[in-house]
Amino acid sequence: MKIGLRTIKTALGAVIAMVLAYELKLDYWSTAGIITILSVQNTTRYSFSVAGLRIGATILAFGLAILSFWLLGFNPWAFGLFLLLFIPLAMQLRLQEGIVVSAVLVSHFLLQKSYSWYWLSNEFELMLIGVGVALLFNLFMPSLMAQIKGFQNTAEDELRQILLQMAEQLTGTTDVPTWQHLGALLTVIRKGRNWASRQQDNQLLVENDFYRSYFEMRRNQYEMLRQMQANLDQITLSLKESAPIRELLTETATTLAEPTKVPHLQKSVTKLQKKFDAAPLPTNRAEFESRAHLYLFLLDFETLLTLAGDFYEKVVLTEK
Repeated sequence: MKIGLRTIKTALGAVIAMVLAYELKLDYWSTAGIITILSVQNTTRYSFSVAGLRIGATILAFGLAILSFWLLGFNPWAFGLFLLLFIPLAMQLRLQEGIVVSAVLVSHFLLQKSYSWYWLSNEFELMLIGVGVALLFNLFMPSLMAQIKGFQNTAEDELRQILLQMAEQLTGTTDVPTWQHLGALLTVIRKGRNWASRQQDNQLLVENDFYRSYFEMRRNQYEMLRQMQANLDQITLSLKESAPIRELLTETATTLAEPTKVPHLQKSVTKLQKKFDAAPLPTNRAEFESRAHLYLFLLDFETLLTLAGDFYEKVVLTEK
């Protein structure tokens, strides 16, 4: 049986919250522990968001509870009226995170048949202790950078393999599993982006969106690669224009992690496009179609490089 960090934080936080509430001589002190359990979240920023929503929902609930008990007295009908008013209003105000906790706190008014200042203060202190302890524990989140960099390396390995396989297919090889690698690339990009978002949401004072932007750039490149492969599959002839493109694909694969190489690669693509424009017209339909798909392949390849160039220019150079 594996016990995760969140489980440890939840258990320890609940104990501390209950001890604090007990030492402060609050009634229903165990409720503080329950609130802590419900308030420990996966990311630091989301924990702060939930805490604010629950405090707001508690204030709203207390106001509606006082109205309901004043109108109908301390009985189940009054509690039902409170729920009829509170739940839809909380949903409309997007305070649904605090519905259950607030309802539990209001039930204490019903049990005590009072909403005096003492009980209002008691219940609000339980809420503050519960969410406060949860927030304190959620400030300590493990770094996810090792996993994120692992996804980055895997994505670059897949991308490198795809480019080399495309170069191989341009030699006339047909049995190339490029589509399988494209599927693997998409999977690792999605995982990397999710983990990068979690890491970013755990940083309250530091704004560093590098990895989330990185995986977004790779996601856009994936779409270009899909279009490139679709055009590549339509090329039925061996064309002389394929040789320099093969060399460029291979060079790109070997310099994938070197931002300074991108401008050089972009210039090489531009030169190839000019050679295409100056080349003699095709002599038959098959050659025309193959050259057209190869030209479209080159255009998408140019876009793929542009995406990388823009990313490194705007994100990497800006951070430096």
